[in-house]
Amino acid sequence: MARVTNAVTSYQSKTVSETPENVSDIIYMIDPADTPMVSLAGTRKVTNTLFEWLTETLTAASSGTPVEEGFETSRDASSMTARHNNYVQILTRNATVSGTQTALKLFGKSSQMAHQMARKSKELKRDVNYSIMHPQIKNAGSDAANPGTPRQSAMLNSWIKTNVDYDTVAGANPTGDGTNNRTDGTQRAFTQDMVNETMQLCYTNGAEPTTLMVGPFNKTVISGFGARGISRSMIDEQQAGSNVTVYQSDFGVLKVVPHRWQRERDAWLIDPKHIRIAYLRNFQTQELSRIGDAQTRQILVEYGLQVDNEKAHGLIADLTTAAA
Repeated sequence: MARVTNAVTSYQSKTVSETPENVSDIIYMIDPADTPMVSLAGTRKVTNTLFEWLTETLTAASSGTPVEEGFETSRDASSMTARHNNYVQILTRNATVSGTQTALKLFGKSSQMAHQMARKSKELKRDVNYSIMHPQIKNAGSDAANPGTPRQSAMLNSWIKTNVDYDTVAGANPTGDGTNNRTDGTQRAFTQDMVNETMQLCYTNGAEPTTLMVGPFNKTVISGFGARGISRSMIDEQQAGSNVTVYQSDFGVLKVVPHRWQRERDAWLIDPKHIRIAYLRNFQTQELSRIGDAQTRQILVEYGLQVDNEKAHGLIADLTTAAA
């Protein structure tokens, strides 16, 4: 097709930049930043690096021993409250931007430092979530050497010991006080019976978990469990799918949450009312002293995990992580 006669085109113009820029002001990022456990857990403000909480249990139920009329009371033994503790730990990320970069006109952002700190805050929140879901025992830390030993908070894996379905040949539960992690056993295929049996353990011990957290592979396993006791998400009649979002056990309903930041070999049964993140210092930013023509800001958080009562939760451990 012929072009309009005498029309000035971009090929002829001398006022167009030698490096023409046609850059979208939208920055596209697909890296995941979801934090299911941080979103699920409650919070607590603490005022020391060592924080504590109390638990207690009722004595076992019984039919009792009938007493005669005018009986003399036989004094029962008292049940003492148990005291638990954990430490807070510090996680941090930072960004440094040169003076020149600060002065430049940018695409997709008004400030390079603001953009970098927004990224760092997402990364740090993701780090907190990741740390809770992976084995770590508590450590008081020390400044006896330089560098010293940082404090560590005992995470979920070192608390849960009662309502657990696991490989009993090679696996072992932790002591449940944050001083050691569970011992991983031989991996087994995830089954519907495991969920029901663990929920039965929870029910027997007074627990009422409402959330089942699983890794991506075992989320697909749950979706293939079958029809009994499973509520499937609604889908359009012209679509095909079997995404299980709610699991109906004999002892309660579980919301199924896929969690990419936990270990695939673990399936956690969580009661959100009985787990919380204890913050000594919540997420905060700080500007560091300048050295030369650059600006550095850091974001940090000082936190620990509080499992109110480990019997409130359950774990199905030692699961396979890929199809055979």
